[in-house]
Amino acid sequence: MREKLLILPLYFTMAVFLVPIAILFYLSGLSGIITAFSDKSFIDSLTLTFLAAIAATFVNVLLGTPVAYSLARKLVRWESSAYDLLLSPISIPHTVVGIMLLVTFSPISPIYLLTKYMNPVNTFFGMVLAMFFVSAPIYIMAMKEYFERMDQVHELFTMSLGNDRLKTFTKVVFPMSSGSIMRVSMISLGRALSEFGSLIILSYTVTMAPLFSFVSPATVFIWYKYETYGLLPALRYSSAMLLISMLLTLFLYLASKRAD
Repeated sequence: MREKLLILPLYFTMAVFLVPIAILFYLSGLSGIITAFSDKSFIDSLTLTFLAAIAATFVNVLLGTPVAYSLARKLVRWESSAYDLLLSPISIPHTVVGIMLLVTFSPISPIYLLTKYMNPVNTFFGMVLAMFFVSAPIYIMAMKEYFERMDQVHELFTMSLGNDRLKTFTKVVFPMSSGSIMRVSMISLGRALSEFGSLIILSYTVTMAPLFSFVSPATVFIWYKYETYGLLPALRYSSAMLLISMLLTLFLYLASKRAD
């Protein structure tokens, strides 16, 4: 009987997560969601946000996977320090992240000669950069833990045949890890989609001719609707974004299960 007390926090935590979601959908209603999806400016905002989040997730996979593998196999002597450094963005307030990235590419930056041709302000590049900055630590942390738990018998066998570590990683480890990479990418994608603090400073409105002209990221778009028009419009757009995020999460989860 006393053991059931350990389950109560599970139900409480689930309620904390599920009740606000249910109330949001209830208050906006189906008609509110349909109204939001009929707004072309919101569709443009969603499209821009998902494209940037997918691009940031692709960079995470491209860079973060070998980084996590290198850390898990302790290929560098300063592995612990490097890992702590790579996780440090988790504790940085995201408005500070926006300011950091803004000044890094500004004329007052000491490395401006190297960055002056890369403009992150109100650009797609700036969105991807901010999303990558805040989602990469989560991706690296999760993939490092996976590689540490991974059975190394196939790696050791491949290297015993004379293959180096790089070829073993690209030909054996990476393909074997496809399911886990997809699952962790799903988490990384969700984190990128939810970013707000750095985007409102770095990419308030994005011009990306000929696709987008003065389009805000979805989180900034919803904040603008709330600040300008009040709660009811923000409810509709929030419910619509939540619905599409949940459907995408479900799709990626099912796809990752098939990849195992």
